[in-house]
Amino acid sequence: MKKTFAVWKWSLGVMAHAPVPLLALAVLAALWGFGAYQWLWLSEASALVLLLAFIWGLAQLVVAVGVLAGTTVAATEAAMAAAPRLGVRALARFGLTQFVRCLLMATGSIVLVLVLSELFDWVNSRALEVASFLTLRLEMPVSPVTIEQVFEVIEAVIWIIVGGFLASFLIILLRAGWREAGRQAGRTLANCCWRSPFLTSLLTALVFGGLSYALATWRPEVTPGFWDYAQLAVRTGTALLLLVAGWLFLLLSLARSATASQETSAAPTPSL
Repeated sequence: MKKTFAVWKWSLGVMAHAPVPLLALAVLAALWGFGAYQWLWLSEASALVLLLAFIWGLAQLVVAVGVLAGTTVAATEAAMAAAPRLGVRALARFGLTQFVRCLLMATGSIVLVLVLSELFDWVNSRALEVASFLTLRLEMPVSPVTIEQVFEVIEAVIWIIVGGFLASFLIILLRAGWREAGRQAGRTLANCCWRSPFLTSLLTALVFGGLSYALATWRPEVTPGFWDYAQLAVRTGTALLLLVAGWLFLLLSLARSATASQETSAAPTPSL
């Protein structure tokens, strides 16, 4: 646990010395989200608009994958060098090979997320059947609401494990390639189930994700008009900044944990 706390402290220190990259990533994410919103609500269906929509969507895909690759490479380099700072230029220090790897990884991750979502929906739809079965077996009433709550907790834990595994796999992939990432996939998954990567993913989800959700869903009572729009902009911007900070914290902590483990395993054993 001491090593885990040291990694978290180091990651927070790097983020504290990198306010400009954090703000730049938040602004870029906001612009990307606005562009995606406009792209999804195109009303006209002419050939020219469809062509522009295709180019627009392709540009958004390139930007999203570039940000994903840039943040991962920058966090990995900072962890390997144990650097206390993270500059804006470090976010653009990735090559074409890393971009393609990240694109393929993102595509596979989306497919995995969709499959898991369908599986969880199917499981949640069986809550009433499970409650009925347990009621008959235990000879006491079991509410389907309780079963759904249990399913939600299990689902949240699985999503945390999957998220940590995908982030860890991406870090290894962009640094060492597909063969090394595949070779370490089993150990990476095991670490993300109960060791430091799991704790890091859990902390990121609870703190950064929880605060972002609380801010986004908070509805303060203010006078309609300017102050209403102002508080909405502040809440949304802060929530987005927390999400970006959480993503960067996750990458820095996972990369630093992997680097520290490699340094420990590579250290020579003192002779007696």
